[in-house]
Amino acid sequence: MDLIPRHPADDDPNPLNRLSLDRLRRRTSMKWRTYPDDVLPLWVAEMDVPLAEPVVRAVTDAMALGDTGYPAGTAYAEALAGFARERWGWDGLAVERTAIVPDVSTPYLSVSGAESGLSLMSVSKGWNLAGLKAALAIAGPGAAEDLARLPEEVGHGLSHIGVIAHTAALREGGDWLDALLGGLHDNRALLTALLARDLPGVRYRPGPATFLAWLDCRALGLGDDPAAVFLDRGRVALNSGLPFGTGGAGHVRLNLATSPELLAEAVRRRAAALT
Repeated sequence: MDLIPRHPADDDPNPLNRLSLDRLRRRTSMKWRTYPDDVLPLWVAEMDVPLAEPVVRAVTDAMALGDTGYPAGTAYAEALAGFARERWGWDGLAVERTAIVPDVSTPYLSVSGAESGLSLMSVSKGWNLAGLKAALAIAGPGAAEDLARLPEEVGHGLSHIGVIAHTAALREGGDWLDALLGGLHDNRALLTALLARDLPGVRYRPGPATFLAWLDCRALGLGDDPAAVFLDRGRVALNSGLPFGTGGAGHVRLNLATSPELLAEAVRRRAAALT
């Protein structure tokens, strides 16, 4: 049974189906330069997608203008406020209680006592913009003065082009994001089916809000670090579970934000590594 859907790459709205392996190998990022060309890299949190067209256009326009100085203004915060209102129904994000900062993780201000906290938010993972890092620090109602005390140089520690890219993603990249989310949903279902068919000893619980799959490989008898076995024997690069702390032994993390063809090839190689 063929589990891999076939899509015409030129007009498929799903960005995961748009790039060939040959084109991906032209990239110079960590994901595609850490291992030799015979290894499928499904590890670090970078997606195998072309950027959303509004992001490409905004960055291209900025480069044509030589607009590469320090970031300023409230456009990024206004874009996030509009996106949050339209997509999540969050209203009242106060632009005056924000500051642009380097890229960070994302706690949220909804928990009890968070009125005096800061929420640090970025769209770098959702639109594959890790190379154009930018984030917003959003103050709770009781923390506006704390935010105001941040040194001015904090806002200079990130890329102006990154702010432009993130702003464009939030303002005009919604359709691209919807297509991507549909593709990731399909890939989670595909990975589930491929594992059941080819690697039934691997346990996987799909998570709806991530493109990273946590795979329990303990039943395969590959020891504490099965990622090393899959790399050595199958030429597939995954994250070892060991650095993730207690409970990581015998587990791997797989990045499923790639084409269905590459995902299937990775599972095939992993299954072959056991024979």
